[in-house]
Amino acid sequence: MSDPVHVAFLVEQCWHTVPGGTAVAAVGLAAALTDLPDVTVTGIAARHSRSPVDGLAPPVPVIHARLPRPALYEAWHRTGRPRVENIGVDSGADRGFSLVHASGGAVPATRLPLVATIHDLGWRHEPSHSTKRGRRLFEAWLEDARRAAHVTCPSQATRTDLLAAGFEPDQVSVIPLGADPVGVDPSATAALRSHYGLDGPFVLWVGTTEPRKNLARLVSAMEQIPDTPLVLVGPAGWKEDTRRVTAPLGEQARIVGRVDEATKHAWYAAADVFAMPSLLEGFGLPVLEAMGHATPVVTSAGTATAEVVGDAGLTVDPTDAEAIAFAITGLLTNPDEAACLGEAGRLRASTMTWAAAATSTAAVYRQVLAT
Repeated sequence: MSDPVHVAFLVEQCWHTVPGGTAVAAVGLAAALTDLPDVTVTGIAARHSRSPVDGLAPPVPVIHARLPRPALYEAWHRTGRPRVENIGVDSGADRGFSLVHASGGAVPATRLPLVATIHDLGWRHEPSHSTKRGRRLFEAWLEDARRAAHVTCPSQATRTDLLAAGFEPDQVSVIPLGADPVGVDPSATAALRSHYGLDGPFVLWVGTTEPRKNLARLVSAMEQIPDTPLVLVGPAGWKEDTRRVTAPLGEQARIVGRVDEATKHAWYAAADVFAMPSLLEGFGLPVLEAMGHATPVVTSAGTATAEVVGDAGLTVDPTDAEAIAFAITGLLTNPDEAACLGEAGRLRASTMTWAAAATSTAAVYRQVLAT
């Protein structure tokens, strides 16, 4: 048995206004790490007066700093304090942490060995897809991550971007995200269909509405499939008005909005096709989640989501609305092909679990502690 590893693990993402995939990833990985016999995880977060939303509560004990999030993030970046090992205790006390894992986003201050996860560098590809404040924060966090002993990322696409940004090849490892099977009661899917008037096949999209999600082209594609509803699940993000973008579809679009995790998975199980033609993703967790429900996937060629589906999904040029429509139509009109692709996706998803991600992450921890 190896010496135990006690990780201080950032879980602040769970309290973000729009938690998104980074919070889902933090929760999934933290939970799987605690299942390992030689790893202990303690969450680190800012001061909060409310609980996390959308059922994304951290699955580990959490130590809260005295500062609210904006002040804590700024202090970590500008002053290198408060150090994680001293949060919530008298200065100089030792909680016995082995290392700190910045699991996505901000990088906590610490003198302990540091592992940082960077999901994507999308703001560098297309600055207009982020706010000015967002770009400033992302650049600050990227700079702070340079002091990490090791960096993990979820895709080869992100690793390529990190190497271009100056990180050393032996400093960066790809650890794909996971999506464990989630059982869904058939009555839950039937209830969703009934409530939203879905008495036939429909196409599902899941995510935070923002420019890089490429919703306008998906809408253009769905205009070419007029008898099939498009269901959109997820919270509003920035600089994208879902109702305005989907206006050309009229009642063909069903805007569901924000839902909890259980309802999200019921939508995956209910859908006939999942379409996510994003322009850029660090990984594309909704694609993997949909595959886990044997829902056939149409996504973007040449991106991280193409890495996720491999040959178990259809990939198309995300800038070509006709190609998106052709792929979706092919699945809707050929149930046997759709079922085959869905099963291939389910089998592929079964190999990309949080347990696998946790095992690879723990190996990085041990590598860092051994040097």
